[in-house]
Amino acid sequence: MRYCKRISLFFGLVFFCFQAFAGSGSIVIRSAELSAQGDVYKLNADLEITLDEEIEEAINKGVPVAFLYEFELVRPRIFWFDDEIVMMETSISVSYHALSRQYLVTQSGRQTSHEILSEAMIELVQLYDWKVLNQSMIESDQEYEATLSVKLDQSKLPKAIQVEAIGSEDWSLVSEAFEWLPKDLNK
Repeated sequence: MRYCKRISLFFGLVFFCFQAFAGSGSIVIRSAELSAQGDVYKLNADLEITLDEEIEEAINKGVPVAFLYEFELVRPRIFWFDDEIVMMETSISVSYHALSRQYLVTQSGRQTSHEILSEAMIELVQLYDWKVLNQSMIESDQEYEATLSVKLDQSKLPKAIQVEAIGSEDWSLVSEAFEWLPKDLNK
């Protein structure tokens, strides 16, 4: 009898560990840079987004899932709070349209369609030419710090899923803040 309890405890522990690591999603920002184009600076970033099975299933059932991209540029100060130069946000959502059997990606009023989810996810993980800053906002001979973060925007989920997402780690995808010192801002 004692032997059976130990075996069931062992398998219960193995099952719990498997569930904890099996399908957890994540967002990792691999790189980000600002590039000058005319009188504006545009942000380019490369990310890695891994969706949990529950989120993929929701997308496949037509639930729109939005990701919020937040960019901040500050001028650090030694004896006072950092001077915020710009704080920008953009949202990119992905959903499945059952009638056309297409995955739709929507950003800033622009919509593209894709046949498979992995193609649609490319638009979420490769951010190109996001206008975040005018050159007139930059002062010469100053050092700046940039930060980019990405998260699954739970506020744009349907209300029924928002309630479920409150205590769920599956729906709490948040990247660590990616910080860097932008080069060539004053050229």
